[in-house]
Amino acid sequence: MITFNTNGMVRQHFAFKDPFMDYIFKNLKPEHLIKLYQCCKYFYAKFRRNIIRHLEIVPDGEKETLDPTKTVICVSNHFLSTIKDFWLTDSYTNHGGIALLPEFFHCCIKKLESLNGIDWSGYKKLAKAGTIEELNIVECLYFPVEYGYVMYAPVESIIAEVPNAKSIEISNAHFTEESCEALLSVNHNVKFSTFVLRNITPLRLFEYQLFKEFILKNAEPECNVRIGFELLDEDDVGARLLNETLLILGKLYNERIKLDLKMKNNLEIML
Repeated sequence: MITFNTNGMVRQHFAFKDPFMDYIFKNLKPEHLIKLYQCCKYFYAKFRRNIIRHLEIVPDGEKETLDPTKTVICVSNHFLSTIKDFWLTDSYTNHGGIALLPEFFHCCIKKLESLNGIDWSGYKKLAKAGTIEELNIVECLYFPVEYGYVMYAPVESIIAEVPNAKSIEISNAHFTEESCEALLSVNHNVKFSTFVLRNITPLRLFEYQLFKEFILKNAEPECNVRIGFELLDEDDVGARLLNETLLILGKLYNERIKLDLKMKNNLEIML
C-alpha cells in the first residue's frame, strides 16, 4: 500500500496539451499508476487511489506486509474492511480461513486461489470484472439462512462467474440434480487448458454423458481434465470396497474423456 501527504506540494504543469494528458489519465493501468505515484506527489493528490497488486490472506499470528506489490494480512485483521477503496489488480490468495471482503473500488484480478472455503458474496465480488483466468478453490459457501445450516454453491454457478478462466480447479465439487444440464448452458468465452473437479458429490447426480458434452464443447484438445469422487469414511461397513469402486470409476471416466478429446481433435483436423 502506498500513501502520501500533500504537505509542501506545488501544483505541477505539464508541457503536454490537456487532451493528451486526459487520455493518459483515463487509460492508466495499475502498474503505470504505481510508477507515477513514486515519482511525483501530484499524481496521488489527483487520483488518491491505493493499489494492491497481490493480496494474500494468512492465518492469525503470521507476519503481515503492507506493500503495493504484495500485501499480506491476517484473516481477522480489521484492516480488511477498510480496503474497499483500493484497486486490487493481479491476484487474491487465501490460506488463512474465510475472510469477509468489502466491495472493492475495482477488482481486476487474473488469479484467485483459496485453500479454504470462500463465501459466495466474497467470490462474486472478486469475480465481478470477469478477468479471472486461473481459479483454484476448495468450495463456495452460502452462509446459513438459519443457524447451523450451510449450503454450497454448485459447480455450474461457480464456473458461470469466471467466463474467461482457462484453468479451473475445485476441490469439493458439489452437484445438484440440474448441474450437468446447467453446465451445458454456461457461456464460456475461452477454452479450458485445465479442468479439475475433486470430491464430486453426490455421485448419483453426476451424469457422465452430459459432462462429456460440456468438456468437448469448452476444452482445448490437450486440456488436463481430472475428475474424482468423494471417498467414504472407511470406518463404515463396506466403505473400503465402495472406495475402490469410486477410484476405478474416476480413472475410467478420466481415460474416456482424454480419448474423446483426442478423437474430437483428430476429426477437426481431418475436416
